[in-house]
Amino acid sequence: MKLRPFRRGLAHFTFFAVLGWSSRASAEATRVLFVSHDKTPLSERIRAEIEAMGFEVVASDRLEPDGGGDASAAAQVIESPPPRRIELWLRDQGSGHLALDRVLEAEPGAGDPSADATSAVRVSEQLRAFFQPLREGAVAPELMPPRPAPPTLATRTAPPEPAPPPKTATLGGEEGRYFQEIAAALPAQPGSLGLDLLLRARQRFGQTFGVGVKLVVPLVPSTVSSGGNAADVSASLFGVELSALLLTTRLVTFGAHAGVSLLWLSASGQAQPPYTDGVDRAFAALPSVGGELGVRVNEHVRLCLGAELGVAVPKLELAFAGQNVTSWARPLALFSAGVGVAWGKP
Repeated sequence: MKLRPFRRGLAHFTFFAVLGWSSRASAEATRVLFVSHDKTPLSERIRAEIEAMGFEVVASDRLEPDGGGDASAAAQVIESPPPRRIELWLRDQGSGHLALDRVLEAEPGAGDPSADATSAVRVSEQLRAFFQPLREGAVAPELMPPRPAPPTLATRTAPPEPAPPPKTATLGGEEGRYFQEIAAALPAQPGSLGLDLLLRARQRFGQTFGVGVKLVVPLVPSTVSSGGNAADVSASLFGVELSALLLTTRLVTFGAHAGVSLLWLSASGQAQPPYTDGVDRAFAALPSVGGELGVRVNEHVRLCLGAELGVAVPKLELAFAGQNVTSWARPLALFSAGVGVAWGKP
C-alpha cells in the first residue's frame, strides 16, 4: 500500500522527463554541412540562405560522403574549376552516408562581385525548394524560429545624370520689334546705270504691321544723252511707309510696304555751244509700293533683297534746248541688296 504513491510519482516524473526531452529534441535545428574553399559573395549568400531557413550550419573545408558528423545534408560551393556550381547532398538513411542529390549551376562571374551576387539570387529559389522538405520534416511549424530577413545585396545605383546644358539661343520664327537696314540700290531709269545708298528704319506694332522711314542718297548719277548734249541726273528720296510682315520662319522673312516720299531731282547739263552748262532741280511726290525678302544669318542679322515701284507726281521731264528728251520717275523702279538688323520683342 505504501508503494502506490511512489509508483505514481515515478510515472509522473518519467512522463514529464520524456516530454521535456522530446520538446528539446524537436527544437534543435537540423545541421547542414557547408563546404566552401573561398569566401565569395556567392558562398556567403548561399550560407545566409541556409541559415535563414532555420538550419544549423557546420562549416568545413572538405566534404567526405562517409563522414559529415550528424549533418542531415550538405552544400558544397565549387568556384574552380568552372563551371561554378553548388552541390547539394542528402544523407542516405540506408547507408548513413551523404549522397549527391543535385547540382545547381551559377552563371560565370569572372570575379565580378556584382555578377556573383546576381548568380546567388538566381539559385536561391532552387536552394530553398531543395531544403524545404528537410526543413518541414525536422522542425515542427509551431517550434520553428522566426525567419530572419535575408541579407540585402548592395545594388549599384546609376550615377545621377548631369543636368542638361542651358539651351543656346536658336533661330526662332519671330521677328524683332525694331529693324534697321543699309543697302545699295540701283534705280532703273533712262541713261546709264546709277547707284544709290538706301537707309531704312521701322518699328513694328503687334505681330504684323509697322511704320517706318526711308532715305535714298545718290552716289553715282545716271547720265542721259541726246545728240551732242548730256546731263547727269540723280534723285534723292525721303519718305514714310507702312509695312506688313507676311511670312516669318526659321530661315526667311517676307514683308510688303507702301508709302509716299518726297523726290528731289537734280540735273546737271553738259551743253555744246551756243548752249551753256546749267543745273536744274525739281521736287515731286513719289507714292510707292514694294516687297522685301530677308534671309536669317543669326538671331538678329538678315540679308535683305528688296524691290519697289513708284510714280512721280507731277510729271518730271528732261529737256535739252527747250526740247523734252525723256521723263524721270515715270515710273521709278528701285532694286536693293543689303544688311538688316532686327531686335527687341514684338
